[in-house]
Amino acid sequence: MALSQIFYTENRKKMADQLANNSLTMLFSGREIEMTEDANYPFFANNNFYYLTGIRAPEVVLAMTKDHRGELSWQLFIEAADPLKEKWVGKKISRNEAKAVSGIDEVYYIKDLPQQIARVASVQTLYFDFKAPSHQSFKTEDTDLKNVLKQCKLKDLHPILAGLRLIKTAEEISAIGRANAVTKQGLSEIKKLIKPGIYEYELAAFFEYFVKKEGTEGLAFETIVASGKNATILHYVSNRCPLKSGELVLFDLGARVDGYCGDLSRTFPVNGEMTAQQEKLYGIVDGVQKELFKAYKPGAVLKDLQNQTKELFLEKCCSAGFVPENNDITEFYYHGIGHPLGLDTHDLRPAGDLILAPGMVMTVEPGLYLEKLGIGIRIEDDVVITDHGCTVL
Repeated sequence: MALSQIFYTENRKKMADQLANNSLTMLFSGREIEMTEDANYPFFANNNFYYLTGIRAPEVVLAMTKDHRGELSWQLFIEAADPLKEKWVGKKISRNEAKAVSGIDEVYYIKDLPQQIARVASVQTLYFDFKAPSHQSFKTEDTDLKNVLKQCKLKDLHPILAGLRLIKTAEEISAIGRANAVTKQGLSEIKKLIKPGIYEYELAAFFEYFVKKEGTEGLAFETIVASGKNATILHYVSNRCPLKSGELVLFDLGARVDGYCGDLSRTFPVNGEMTAQQEKLYGIVDGVQKELFKAYKPGAVLKDLQNQTKELFLEKCCSAGFVPENNDITEFYYHGIGHPLGLDTHDLRPAGDLILAPGMVMTVEPGLYLEKLGIGIRIEDDVVITDHGCTVL
């Protein structure tokens, strides 16, 4: 699945507005990574490349030139067909398919890349994504770029794309909303299965089955099913323990739709009923989240929201008799209150303080983790910032 061709075209134009004249921009979808001698890991395309093209195939290059007058041209470079290899792993993306998805008319084969680059050898600035993982980074030795590199000023494309991806379009918000809808449905089905003796991995496996059955692209990230004391470990993903009566189980999970992530957390009692102590702590977390929904609005600074969360937790915990050592709430609450959400679960954001603005999609995820009591509770929802506040997705 993909979003509209217009979406990717507009993204390229918005990026180009921030680039220097007489420049060349190059992005790479990525290489497959060998897992064993006869198998590769599942391929995942560079999300910045996908954001600009809609293409998820390996070994595809996007080249964009902006001449001295500011006029733009885009080219894609794909792998040529390999009939023998296709019998084993299927067909590669074709020129017509690449055009149809991306809206880019000039599609060549990788072997043509040196010749096409030579045509723009006089460019003064060359943009790469400096933060891309090594298997998603364009290696200059792959083609004859030496002459271009010698004369070019290299610039990082990543900060520009981080700024663009932070503000979501209606299409992106819709995709995240659909991802969350399936995630919520999956949670409702999982809740019916929770009982003492069932293993964490059984519930994680059911969620993966459910989201794929619903036609999504699968998991947005590795599912967390953390029961009892395991829930005090933020990124607990081993999921190997049986659920025990009297404990809570924390879920942090999400489906992926059109490349976009859902991200929800819920905490349930294993035997269907919370103890008075658990209910009191759960009520504190729930109450803090409701306060934060009011605070997530344009102009709010994320670090201030974090400080507000700490103050709320300290006040409510102490009032309820859960007093952290030295009155330091970080004993019970030791993560951020939220992060941008999009193509990445922890989506790109510019450096510096994050100030909320309309169109941002953010998580709101207060949690309390009392290791000595074997209790971890987190409630996480995703919101879109509106002109006057936020809407829960």
